[in-house]
Amino acid sequence: MKKIGPTLCLFLLAAVPGHAAPAAPDTPTPASVAAAIQRDGAAQALGGLTDSDGFDTVTDGIAGADPAWVALVPAMAPGLDSDSGPAVTAALALALPQNAPLVLQAMDARYPALDPQRVCARPFMHDEVPDMKGYVRRTRAALRHVRDGALRAVRDQCLAVLGGVKR
Repeated sequence: MKKIGPTLCLFLLAAVPGHAAPAAPDTPTPASVAAAIQRDGAAQALGGLTDSDGFDTVTDGIAGADPAWVALVPAMAPGLDSDSGPAVTAALALALPQNAPLVLQAMDARYPALDPQRVCARPFMHDEVPDMKGYVRRTRAALRHVRDGALRAVRDQCLAVLGGVKR
């Protein structure tokens, strides 16, 4: 499977009408965040979301494995900082057992928050995942079902990291 670049991803999200459910006036949508990243750059767009508490909407969408939100992750990567980065890492990890191919496509070792070594290493805070053994079991199963040759290296890296995780 071929990855698409952040610019094309932003264009596609902004060009697809009605791809997200209606939101409250100040609630960010994938299209509005894509447009803000395109217009202002990732750091400024994400900073505005953090200031308005809209970043929770973004991370909730990513954690829920919503394709529109996960597709934005590569474009967000350059703007992730010490606050927003760990939240995106944890959200990707939560999405991994739900849609492993989608999340694997978003991973990128060039950015700490998207590095498979971090995403696949249970980067959770407190009790985000009450059944850690179940999470690891579901995540391993989801990863083992990924057959796409283009994702094989990142899948295997993720499985290796999970293999090193205490059960």
